[in-house]
Amino acid sequence: MINQIKLLESCWHISPPWGQAMPPLAVQILEKVFLSNSDLPGYCCGVHWEGQEWIYAIVCLSEMLYLPSKEFHRTNVFKNSTAPTQAFQLGDIVEVDFSEQPTRRIIQGIFSLKNNWLYGVEWCPPIVGETALNQSRLIWLADIDLVKAWV
Repeated sequence: MINQIKLLESCWHISPPWGQAMPPLAVQILEKVFLSNSDLPGYCCGVHWEGQEWIYAIVCLSEMLYLPSKEFHRTNVFKNSTAPTQAFQLGDIVEVDFSEQPTRRIIQGIFSLKNNWLYGVEWCPPIVGETALNQSRLIWLADIDLVKAWV
């Protein structure tokens, strides 16, 4: 029975939470946006999957807002940045060294922070019957903490 539980947990972490096809992003990282309710400008600096939708990290007036796509409008204007290119993409399967044996996880979020990239992967298994989670299931790691997994 324990082996079946371990197998279920390992499959959960590499199965896309969004299903078969990854939904498209409403805006690209480092793209300028306008907030729907105020027309204030901001920039998208990250995205992660939460619930059943993409949640975008928008910097506006030096504050970080986490919003679904219906809360802003895209502009197709991009912020100049010296950040290196991303090492991983949303949906990539990576190996993470959480324990004695590296475990596979799927990239469910990407975030640009001070010209560096962070990648969101699930760190805890789902709990059967859980109704609410007080903290995020994602842990944010740098590319040096991850290795591309070949499936």
